[in-house]
Amino acid sequence: MQKFSVSKELFEDILLKKALSFNKPNSKYWKKILLEPKIVDNNIEYSIRQFDTLTITNGLSKEDPSLVIECKRIDYSSHKDCFEFFLGKVIEQKNTNLEENYKDNLIEELLKEKELLKDEMNRDHLTKVFNRRKMEDDLEVFSRQSNSSFLCVIFIDVSRFRRINDEFAYEVGDKGLIYLSQKLKEHAKILNGEVYRYTEEKFLILCFITKNHILEKLNELIEDIKSKKIYHPLRNIPIPVSIGVSFLNECKNVNEMIKKANSAVYTAKNKGINKIEFE
Repeated sequence: MQKFSVSKELFEDILLKKALSFNKPNSKYWKKILLEPKIVDNNIEYSIRQFDTLTITNGLSKEDPSLVIECKRIDYSSHKDCFEFFLGKVIEQKNTNLEENYKDNLIEELLKEKELLKDEMNRDHLTKVFNRRKMEDDLEVFSRQSNSSFLCVIFIDVSRFRRINDEFAYEVGDKGLIYLSQKLKEHAKILNGEVYRYTEEKFLILCFITKNHILEKLNELIEDIKSKKIYHPLRNIPIPVSIGVSFLNECKNVNEMIKKANSAVYTAKNKGINKIEFE
């Protein structure tokens, strides 16, 4: 088994799977170690000697950290003028205190992947805002907080959405929903809330705000939405909305709060476009 000494940084990266290869220069020493001469038709040809495993060390004494690692292959890179060693799994390690760090890092990566998967499952695939399932989970948490008396729900419904789809195709409708969701996310930060897609053309914001301040903020939201139209070759398309609002402190429970805000949306739609209704 061939032994190779590398820097401390590279040794740690190899052990922690951050580095899956390393290089050695095309010097006389490494040619002698790695090149295997063969006589073919009275001519000397060289091939690169292969090893099943390598010993990687950080230092040369017996007390220095070392590991035995699988060697997948050894190649020569003419571009870099060096020998390249491609590594596999770590088989054995000695005199290293990095094993626990390796385990900790592995656990941390797995937890990150789990959180990313969970976040993906909680988001609407088109608009990337939270979905209805996440809304139901958050609503239960928010309603139990000490500031739950300020909790309110805001329904935002895209008026005439089916007409947009029928007249200009679903691709245009999708662009409108994406545009609207971006505006809602921007204003949800101002409202101290989160955005969720409730149905195909209906969004919802859960936020903590007083009734005295919310009307001004929602009027600003409507004006911002109206400021841009979705491009189409025939004509630019506005995204009109209707908004319904209810507060938890005026309802028996969260279910009633949702129902009242949903009812307020339909009242607002009956009054025209870009209207706000409190229930």
